[in-house]
Amino acid sequence: MDIEQIARVVKLVERSQLHEITIANNGQSIKVVNNIDSQNSANPLEAMPTQELEQKDSKPLQVCATHVGKVYLSEDDTTDQLVNEGDSIEKGQTICFIEELTRLLPVISDKTGIIDTILVKNGQNIEYGQPILKLTSST
Repeated sequence: MDIEQIARVVKLVERSQLHEITIANNGQSIKVVNNIDSQNSANPLEAMPTQELEQKDSKPLQVCATHVGKVYLSEDDTTDQLVNEGDSIEKGQTICFIEELTRLLPVISDKTGIIDTILVKNGQNIEYGQPILKLTSST
């Protein structure tokens, strides 16, 4: 990757609604994070009215795809799924893998809870940010 390609990617991300993007090419990768919104508001929770906070908490918990590719619910064809409906998962736990180009990348849960529904099928194509699991609160 050259500096001109990187500059174009940065400009595209700044103009888009993407939060972050990772680009890999020939063993090199670059992660571009769009933090313009965080610069505009020092503490977004303070700017949000209380009623909106309550509505936000009532949303179902979901674990979403961290990459674009094909989702695999087990490490290979001979092993069981990493998680099943009804299982309790912890923050930091690997829940599935996404094949991006030729790499198998783990999807790490950013939430803790009990799996209510698995929203994808093994081998299904998946987009960045697409929900994989629907959770219920563990408390």
